[in-house]
Amino acid sequence: MGKPQRTAAVKFDDIPGKLPDGKVPEDTNRTTIAQSAADKLNDLQSDCLHEDAIWRDLLSFTGTYRTFYSRKTVFATLQRLSKEKRRSQFKPKGSEPRIGSTVDGTSWLDIDVTYSTDENGIVGECEGTVSVVYGADGEWRIWMLRTWLESFEGHGHPDLLEPVSAVSNGASDKSASTYTNGTSNGRATDEDGSTTDYDAIVVGGGQAGLSTAGRLKALGLKYLLLERRPEIGDVWKTRYESLRWHTSKHYGSLPFGHTYPEEDDYLLPAKRIAAGHRAWAEKYGINLQTSTAVDSASWDESKKIWTVSASSPEGKQTFTTRHLVLSIGTGHLTPVLPDWATPEKVAATAFHGTVVHGSNYKTCAPWTGKHGIVVGTANTGHDVAEDMANAHMTPTMIQRGATFVFPAEWLHRAEDLHYHPALDPARADRESFTYPNKIMREIINRAVWTGVKHNPDRFDALERVGFRVDRYGDIYDNLYVRFGGHYVDIGGSAWIAKGEIKVNTKSVRSLTEKGLVFEDGSELPADLIVLCTDFDHDFRHDAAKIVGHDIADQMDDFWNVDAEGEVRGHAKFAGHPNLYYHGGDIRMGRFFSRFVALQIQADVLGKPLRRYTD
Repeated sequence: MGKPQRTAAVKFDDIPGKLPDGKVPEDTNRTTIAQSAADKLNDLQSDCLHEDAIWRDLLSFTGTYRTFYSRKTVFATLQRLSKEKRRSQFKPKGSEPRIGSTVDGTSWLDIDVTYSTDENGIVGECEGTVSVVYGADGEWRIWMLRTWLESFEGHGHPDLLEPVSAVSNGASDKSASTYTNGTSNGRATDEDGSTTDYDAIVVGGGQAGLSTAGRLKALGLKYLLLERRPEIGDVWKTRYESLRWHTSKHYGSLPFGHTYPEEDDYLLPAKRIAAGHRAWAEKYGINLQTSTAVDSASWDESKKIWTVSASSPEGKQTFTTRHLVLSIGTGHLTPVLPDWATPEKVAATAFHGTVVHGSNYKTCAPWTGKHGIVVGTANTGHDVAEDMANAHMTPTMIQRGATFVFPAEWLHRAEDLHYHPALDPARADRESFTYPNKIMREIINRAVWTGVKHNPDRFDALERVGFRVDRYGDIYDNLYVRFGGHYVDIGGSAWIAKGEIKVNTKSVRSLTEKGLVFEDGSELPADLIVLCTDFDHDFRHDAAKIVGHDIADQMDDFWNVDAEGEVRGHAKFAGHPNLYYHGGDIRMGRFFSRFVALQIQADVLGKPLRRYTD
């Protein structure tokens, strides 16, 4: 067995990198500056770089995801890797240079470039964005460089796949069994009837799994997606009835264009998300098999092959594959319960009502007019409490710590800058999601904290009724460190401010026959208690159920950020060969699936990407 890989977690504030000062002059000739920026990259001198220079690379130079900081480090590393990768000249792409800016007026010029690399006889077609800032001395310098691998020359493109059917953007509500791989029974087979020797098997048919499967098909690889639920989309359809995305529908598209039609709601309900996923799989002819639970996967070191054992209504099946991608709901599989709410404790107290974890909650309709308690105040907790209020229950939220509340209209205003019908989501991802995480965090925090400062009333209203607000919270900390815990306010805060959803911040001592008892001896009656109390985020626990504890122990920690601001263990080599785990939010599932597929393709071509470590 290999040595376990463990990457240390780092606080965002301890990661270097900061926004520049200065503004883009109004009379700037953008075309001239664009060519000048490319020339500087091609004949790079240390003084061409800003003293706080930053470079993020996604596979093209480093074979993984790396972010480098400081003039000295960026200069030396770019020079070294350009030579090793036999990089071509950087060329302006020809697109209009864009002005990037912060809410306080700091601005820079973003210039799209193209280049290629050539390592071991495989040519990587690459793109990037160079950001230049205007200094007090009248000189333009390179502040930020973002580079990424687009595709391998002559081997397809992960963003390009022709439809095989005329299904229109999620408008279909067909059952999976009517379209899966063109069969009538939902079973996937190859042309020769074989169920072995795949280039890749993807386990899990949610956003990340579907996106990865689509990219693998676009690259011409032999793949199979296995989904344990009866239909694609069930990961959404089987959740609580009132669920809807708190982000926009365009933000949540699957690859190859816009998934959802204009007539759909801006905030998609769960059933429409599910229908969109099913229709997308039909439209692109994704090779998948539903109602199939993966029981185990074993690695043969001598043959470099995974053997995957699965169970379906037809019986046991065995597959072999060179690569295994686990997209099984990273960090959201195993619910965490308060000590007083374990099944044993609930049974012992003879509680007259119902206790359910949020992952199993469906609707509160049977409890209309009764008392409801929601434990937890993140997105799901607010959704459930609002559900109770709409059902004329008497809801109370149990708040265990201050909550960062992010007004949805602020989020949507930011998303709509890139994710809208006129711009391909693939282009939007490149423009907005290739930023170093530390820098995007700084941009967002400046905007959000300015909004909080100028709109105190909505937060004051929550605090007046006893809701504890983390007023100047950090959305990147919530997303990439805590794995949640925030609330994107799509209406729940108004119910709380009006007192129609009560808030209790006391510590729970125990459950009784009638409800909860708090540490101060006070009681709260309940007929329904919904536990929105998070999940076990150690993905190795989930992975071990499939690959075994020995292999899972080799895998890196998942989530949180490393010393460069990159998410640990995600969508890359993570301690065991030919094993990936891929998940995250809906945009991350779409965007990083292209890089998972490219890493697999390079290995299948016999040209595995060499990962740069220093």
